[in-house]
Amino acid sequence: MKALLLAAVTLLFSAELLLGPAGTDPYVIGAVRLPRAVGAVVGGVLLGLSGLLLQTALRNPLADPYVLGVSGVAVLTALGSYLLWRLVGLPYLGFYVGALIGALAATAALLLLASRAGILVVLMTGVLLSYASSSVLQLMLLALPPEELGYLYVGLQGSFAAYPAGVPGVATALATLAVVVVVFFNLRHVAALMHGEEAAAGLGADARRAVMYVVGAAAVGVGVAVASVGPVGFIGLLAPHMARWLTGRYRADLVFLETAGLGAALALAADLAVRLLSPRELPVNVLLSLVGAPAAGWLLWRHVHKI
Repeated sequence: MKALLLAAVTLLFSAELLLGPAGTDPYVIGAVRLPRAVGAVVGGVLLGLSGLLLQTALRNPLADPYVLGVSGVAVLTALGSYLLWRLVGLPYLGFYVGALIGALAATAALLLLASRAGILVVLMTGVLLSYASSSVLQLMLLALPPEELGYLYVGLQGSFAAYPAGVPGVATALATLAVVVVVFFNLRHVAALMHGEEAAAGLGADARRAVMYVVGAAAVGVGVAVASVGPVGFIGLLAPHMARWLTGRYRADLVFLETAGLGAALALAADLAVRLLSPRELPVNVLLSLVGAPAAGWLLWRHVHKI
């Protein structure tokens, strides 16, 4: 399975580089398509793994950074840091730090709520959080000069075309690799959370450490993804479930690599389809929502019928 996923990701990555109206023009490949393809891999891996961590820690099959509003809050705080610098003159934290602060706050709040409420309460709270952050974001955009809206709009809608080229892009890719390595070597504690903190403690895992680890790792993953490619939806929901279905395994440590590979494959496939099938630049969320929304409905239907 791992070999097949690697082959699929390699094929899709190559297609991202070589296919398009400009053909195989070296400049277009290096300056336009390569950063976009790297952004799809980075965003897909980070969002897939963040979804896996949240689903395990919240014990919620519908947990996804986009659905639960974590991505929305991250975008809100990232833009807020820019506005405070641009309009008020406060020190600029940067999109990455701003997004990280928002993702950390939202993830911690949802985990705290999950320890006191049921799955559906957490889900509805996340949906409300997503709507509220989207509304406030639209109001904040009105404060920006019209000439600055174009570039920001593309990134705020979720697009791999917004991924930075050059040194910032390389640094983001290296940060993604670091997150993957850290998550991989600490999965045992996270996997124990699938039955609750008390059960995790009974299995010898440090439940408090595991919860703090999930908050930190998921927040970093969502923060980096949102700051580099915007709030891309449903990859964090679909990739973990597809990995479980393909492998027949359910523990986070047993589907970790498959989730990362499927996240990258989903992102590359969605971006390639949007880029080749649409004559205009479209947010990749347009296609992912068409697939992800019915999948989320089906998962919710399954959960309700199990209650």
